[in-house]
Amino acid sequence: MTGFFSVIGYDQQQHYKDRGPTWIKLYNRLLDDYAFALLPDAAKWHLIGIFLLASRHNNRIPCDPQWLARQIGAASPVDLAQMERAGFIARVEDVADLFCRNVTGAFDLLRNPASPEKKRGEQTREENTLLSAGADPPDVSKGLLEGILEDQKKKPSYPEDFEVFWKSYPVDPLMSKIKAFDQWRRMGAADRAAAQAAVPAFRDYARRQINYRIVHAQRYLAERRYEGFAAVPAPDAEQVAAAKDRADRLLKRGKYAETYQ
Repeated sequence: MTGFFSVIGYDQQQHYKDRGPTWIKLYNRLLDDYAFALLPDAAKWHLIGIFLLASRHNNRIPCDPQWLARQIGAASPVDLAQMERAGFIARVEDVADLFCRNVTGAFDLLRNPASPEKKRGEQTREENTLLSAGADPPDVSKGLLEGILEDQKKKPSYPEDFEVFWKSYPVDPLMSKIKAFDQWRRMGAADRAAAQAAVPAFRDYARRQINYRIVHAQRYLAERRYEGFAAVPAPDAEQVAAAKDRADRLLKRGKYAETYQ
């Protein structure tokens, strides 16, 4: 291949058409494409790199395999002929008016650069799209959207028993309270009580250790670390006396009886 080539169906990968995109749409249905599955593994990732490169060159890419390899960071040769046979790319000459449309689009970008307000709007749309993993945004009114954003700003509320635990646990600024609560709400009442009861012993242990990094409260709960600091009940005095008496009697009857007497 010589000259230039384009990605077939590139318009489906664009999220806006009035300026050079910073990202493209890559649909997971590509994994079901039979022609894509037949490509060697290296060619598959070369093709995805070409998809991204098309966004920088208005879908008019030079047919120079060595230059392409440098642009997409390919360690192995880029086989354009194979991608052309598979139907993913085509020479620009095969697309009737692609060059004219590219020139027109380039002049439009020069004449009508995006305004600061438009750029901010596009940036917001990009961030929202990235957060939703590429899902199409729902059709909501401005008032509803503002309400959703306002709700997201509100701090979450926690039940009283968890607040008591969180205040008594030796937390640090890096610990996530939300993650700790997510584990807390999965626990039964008995485990919560045991975790809370073991906190003083755990704090005392951590205080005695040198350069000890306090374990995250979430791991303290999820890994049941509190079981190692459970309070040991005081032994019953009568049981201790009975055990001592039994030990004395066994000692007197044993082979050490003479020495004992």
